[in-house]
Amino acid sequence: MDERAVILNETTQGMRPLHEGLAWFEGLDESEQTLALRDLGQFCHQARPTGEETREAIRRSGLRPSHTPCVMIMRGRV
Repeated sequence: MDERAVILNETTQGMRPLHEGLAWFEGLDESEQTLALRDLGQFCHQARPTGEETREAIRRSGLRPSHTPCVMIMRGRV
């Protein structure tokens, strides 16, 4: 597992404070941010979150639950 994957995993599992993970992400250049988001998307897809986990993630994101990507995720279409 590379450093990017370790940081993403530690942040999402609460082993690293969210503010540290965000600071790390914001310090990346645009191409590295794109790779990090791609990896994060793959991790989310592999995790197969429950409905409750998905609702909580949408709530925490600040996105509207009616936003098309949120609706698709809630219906299991990642």
